[in-house]
Amino acid sequence: MFSDETKQAILGSWRLVVPIAETAADLFYRRLFELRPEYRTLFPDDMSGQKRKLIKMLAFVVKSLDWLDDDWQASVAPEEDLMLVVLAMGRRHSALYRVPDESYAVVGEALVWTLDYGLGDAFTPQVRKAWIELYTLVAQAMRMGGATVERDTDLVSADDAQRQGEIALVSQQAEVGIDEARLGMREDVS
Repeated sequence: MFSDETKQAILGSWRLVVPIAETAADLFYRRLFELRPEYRTLFPDDMSGQKRKLIKMLAFVVKSLDWLDDDWQASVAPEEDLMLVVLAMGRRHSALYRVPDESYAVVGEALVWTLDYGLGDAFTPQVRKAWIELYTLVAQAMRMGGATVERDTDLVSADDAQRQGEIALVSQQAEVGIDEARLGMREDVS
């Protein structure tokens, strides 16, 4: 799927993102809304939870690159399967949030800009290429998940879909040892 070089470029650069995770999330959404101000209405007023979700999902995707080849061939429960989670996320983005397909390009642009700005000289052409390759694959899988919405007439409620997706993501993160404390993300104190 990905070459060892690509995996190492992503994993190494991600280690540099983790200490600045909150700043990276701020930068990402600032850039996204600069590029497409109309997207701001797709998100809640309080973006703290959304920013945590972004970092947690990126952390999970990056961590999955570190799996051994044998792990990719093992039988995996649906709630622990990276591809199923990404497909479900695409379905939610399409069915619940009505995110248009063309938004994937601008999100990718905002992500690459964020990494470039946040990592500076460490964001080499090789690292850029690796992140674009990874994002392209994730975006394609999400679009595939979103495409199932049009064919599926038995949709679950928005709340149920959101809850199922969050449960699956939390389960996968726990499985690979990802938590907010390790990412430097704080829980809101309300």
